[in-house]
Amino acid sequence: MIVTTMDGVAGRMTQETLGVVRGSSMWTRRIIKSSFGGIRNFRETGSADLDAGLNQAKEDANRTMLEQAVTLGADAIIGVRIDVTEMSNGVFCVSATGTAVKTVMLPASVPAYPVTAAADDNMDFDWSFLAARPSFAGSALRH
Repeated sequence: MIVTTMDGVAGRMTQETLGVVRGSSMWTRRIIKSSFGGIRNFRETGSADLDAGLNQAKEDANRTMLEQAVTLGADAIIGVRIDVTEMSNGVFCVSATGTAVKTVMLPASVPAYPVTAAADDNMDFDWSFLAARPSFAGSALRH
């Protein structure tokens, strides 16, 4: 499964968009309070504990998102975004969202990026790749 924050996968073309996939996870910082309401013990590891906990929550959210994509029959998730929100003191919600898609490999004759010609090169250039990669049409024709 290909997972990317970009809106496409290099060397592949999106064949079908299957839908938005999501995953979420909660993580709580463990703070022990005394009977007088004050903090009695805060973990000695401090930020290391926070990093490890949030990383585990991100992995759990990603795993849930991947499971949804597999259920839909996707081979890639594009436009992935991970958000971390503190719900209350020490309670964090991690959410992962993306778009599940089916992709196909581009034929070898279709370059992944437009090729620029030098001044002394033969200017007979095959622009047919624009049909397979319409997002390049605007930028390639302006130059």
